[in-house]
Parts: sequence; C-alpha cells; structure tokens
Amino acid sequence: MFTAKINIIKVFLVVICLLQLLYLLNSRSGFQYEIFKNPFNENSGLYYALSPEIIESKKILKNQEANHFNLSEELRKKDYFFQRTIEFNYPIRMSNKSKMFLFESKEELPTRCKLMESGQYLKLAEC
Repeated sequence: MFTAKINIIKVFLVVICLLQLLYLLNSRSGFQYEIFKNPFNENSGLYYALSPEIIESKKILKNQEANHFNLSEELRKKDYFFQRTIEFNYPIRMSNKSKMFLFESKEELPTRCKLMESGQYLKLAEC
C-alpha cells in the first residue's frame, strides 16, 4: 500500500515536470519548432537568428558575384550590423580597399558612386 502511494507520487511529479518543460519551450524560451524540424537545411533558422538587413546583404553580394565589399561610414557605426555582416557573408570578405560599398537604402550616395543594385534595406554602389 505504501509503495503504491509513492509510485503515484513519482508519476505525478514526472507529469508536472513534463508539463512545466512544455510550458517553458512554448511560451518563454522563444523555441521555434521549424528550426528543430529541419536542422540540416542550408537556411534553417536564418530568419530567427539574423536581421533582414544582414540577410539582404548576402543576397545583394551574391547577385553581383562580389569577392569583397566595404561598408559605408553609417553602417560601420552599427556594431551589430558590422560584425554580423562580416561573419555571415564569409567567404566574401570585407576589405577597406574594395570599391564596392554597401549603403543603407535611406543614405545618399556620394556623387562619385554608381548604384549597382538596390534592395529594401541596403544598396550596393561602386565608388
């Protein structure tokens, strides 16, 4: 009789722990089932991990078949954008000697620059 009560209590505690774990995964941790479902796809979880500006930078650089790029002064001031763009676009490298500059879409292009491609957030120009 005593062991039956202990077993019921153990089962009850396990059920409570599982329910608490499900609650944490669904509502508090930002867990996304789509990432868990396809972990080995090339772009799995990309839109959850990076801002759209950084994703667009890779698209623009790939369209132009760039080997290197540079960032405008405004984009260099944004630490998050600066770091993530360099990391995400590898093997396309950032080079201070590059003539291909990424600008924010709202930035004015210098008169010496020629627009190559424009997106929703960024534009690429040759200067």
